[in-house]
Amino acid sequence: MLSFRSLNILCVIFVALAISACTHVTAPEDVTSEIESLTQAINALSKDVSPTDASQTSSLLINTAIELADEYDMASPPRYHNLLVHMGIRERGLCCHWVEDLLTKLRELPTSSLKFDWLVARQGFALREHSTVVIYAAEFSWSDGIIFDPWRKAGVPHWTKVAGDEYPWQPHSLSGKWEILRCK
Repeated sequence: MLSFRSLNILCVIFVALAISACTHVTAPEDVTSEIESLTQAINALSKDVSPTDASQTSSLLINTAIELADEYDMASPPRYHNLLVHMGIRERGLCCHWVEDLLTKLRELPTSSLKFDWLVARQGFALREHSTVVIYAAEFSWSDGIIFDPWRKAGVPHWTKVAGDEYPWQPHSLSGKWEILRCK
């Protein structure tokens, strides 16, 4: 049984979390600059990356991330948003939802010089598993690519090289099997 003091502490924590859930994620101030920065990073993957492919991919990723953050009504921090999803307060917004929705759009792009895939870190470990999208040059491996992970910053576009990231990324065990690969 909880003591009165413990109950008060839990109430304070709950109120603090509820207030943080009201934090609405805002779009980047300069969307054009974000798109240009990501385009440069994608172009730098290989001399064979088509500038058109890089530009279209960057535009799609940045704009879709902004739309999804609004659609998911992202709360910050992202782990708190996950709690809201698991409690049924929010419908979507887990990292795997981001990957599903981003890959659905990316697969519609008519790119020939880029590939996209679903990466996962710590697959199968509850509360530690994390998913993201990877963009890489068609003639190289996913490990030479760029991860695009807007979940990490509660909907704010975020990308970095796979090799320099803090997560131990691997292709999802069902990678490429798009007809069955879904968020749990």
